[in-house]
This record gives sequence, structure tokens and C-alpha cells, in this order.
Amino acid sequence: ITAAMADGTGLTGFAREFPRRFFDVGIAEGHGVAMAGGMAKQGLIPVFAVYDSFLQRGYDMLVQDMALEKLHVVLGVDRAGLVGADGETHHGCLDYLSQIPGMTVLAPASFAELRQMLRRAVLEMDGPVAVRYPRGGNELYSDCILENTVLHEGSDVTVVCYGAMVSEAMRAQMLLDKDNLQLDIVKLWQLAPLDLSLIVESVKKTGRLIILEEDVRQGCLGQEILAGLAELGVVPEQVKLMNLGDGFVTHGSVAQLRRAWNIDGQAVYETVKELKSDEKRTTGCTAAK
Repeated sequence: ITAAMADGTGLTGFAREFPRRFFDVGIAEGHGVAMAGGMAKQGLIPVFAVYDSFLQRGYDMLVQDMALEKLHVVLGVDRAGLVGADGETHHGCLDYLSQIPGMTVLAPASFAELRQMLRRAVLEMDGPVAVRYPRGGNELYSDCILENTVLHEGSDVTVVCYGAMVSEAMRAQMLLDKDNLQLDIVKLWQLAPLDLSLIVESVKKTGRLIILEEDVRQGCLGQEILAGLAELGVVPEQVKLMNLGDGFVTHGSVAQLRRAWNIDGQAVYETVKELKSDEKRTTGCTAAK
């Protein structure tokens, strides 16, 4: 199923080969979600391919006609994060899916991960599953690791990242090599439900935490991570949420926008240097009282 975006979501070939299994509902994303829920109720496994920013139009149906009924619908959520030249209306920078009870949200960081996550979402998982992927690929990461993992081990600062931001974290480490600073880069593959175990282990080691993501600040994953760590009594001495702030993001290339909003590899490098140069810092990790 798609909503007037067969070309953009790459479904034209599927539509030609399987015309009886392809449905374009037009500019009616809410109907697309409700239709997928009805199909799942009858035992089918529908996949709804849709741009992240346009799926917002079907939020009520996501909750009432899919998640509430625990229906196995797979959402191929295209254009997550910054999309570049299409401007404010097309950026997928609101993390509304993780807030829906029972929703599984996956975040591939490579084409290989995207392919495997889609297969797993369709064939192995239950309930509503969203595979939230960016436009384009990841410049420095092409592996397929379908678990939370530490991509680079270090003891200076923990950087938590996912999706397109993985390359920016890796680029920051390349810049930090000359300063003999080592990041503990924690890559998440599943954003909801969220497993904090690797993050807890890393933060206890470094005492400093950066959460890097291509979403606006309010409701972002970083806020959930910090709340979860506080509940566990694991409080980093230094924290930096690196995201898109509280406003709408304007027109521009992805590289330009990441630079302007200080979420690229250079910005991470500068932030790590700033944290490490803070003379008031102490080592280790404090427990919440």
C-alpha cells in the first residue's frame, strides 16, 4: 500500500509485477493505515510504504485502527530525518511512532540492515512494526548488525546514535584520533521497545554521554534514554543532547543542514573536546539519590 508516492517509495516495479497486490490510496494516508489494519484483521500481512512526514496525517488511525488492536502491519517509513531540498514539509524529524504503545520501531543504518529488517518485520515479528529509514545511504557504514552494538570502543565519551547519524559518529572518531580521544560508539537498531543495557554499561565506563539524532528535541529518543538512566540510578556527569532543537528545519542539502544545526561529525568532535576540556569534571558516574 502507498499514498500517491509509488515512485518515491520505489514501488513501481512491484506494482507492475503484482497489480492485484498493489494499492495506491491517493493523498489519504489515514485511509492507508486503516485499510492496512483491516487487511491485517483478515489475516493478511500488509506493508504500507509512506514518507515519514506524511504518515503523521494518519496518527489517529495508527493508534485506534492498528496499535490498539495489536495488528501486524508493517510500516515502511521513508524519508526519516533530514531529506534536504524538499524543505520543511518533508523532513521526518518528529519521533511520534515510538510514543505509540505496542509499536516496534526499527532504525536501519545501512541498505543491508534495511533489507534484513524488512524481512524480519514481515516474516518474524508480530504486532505493528515500523522500519524508519532515511533518504539515501550511510556514507561510512555498510554492515548489517541487527542488535544494539558498540561499533567503536573507547573510554572518553559515550556516543549513542542510530540510522544516518552512525556515519557522523564514525566521522567524529576519525577526527578525534589525532587527539588520542576514543569514543564508545553505541549503535541502536531498535528504538522501541528500547533496551538500555549497552548504554548503561558504556556510561558507567565513560561518565560522559552524547546522544546524536536527526529528530527535534521534544519527544526525542535522547529524552527517553536520560529518563530511563535516571530511573536506573545511572546519571552521567556530563550530558549533551545533539539534535535539531525546538523549531522547524529549513530548506538546504542534508550536509548543509547537519552543519547548521550542529549534528555532523565536526560538531560531535567539537563537543567531545569541550566536554573533555571542562576542568570541573570528575571521573566516573554518580548514582541518583
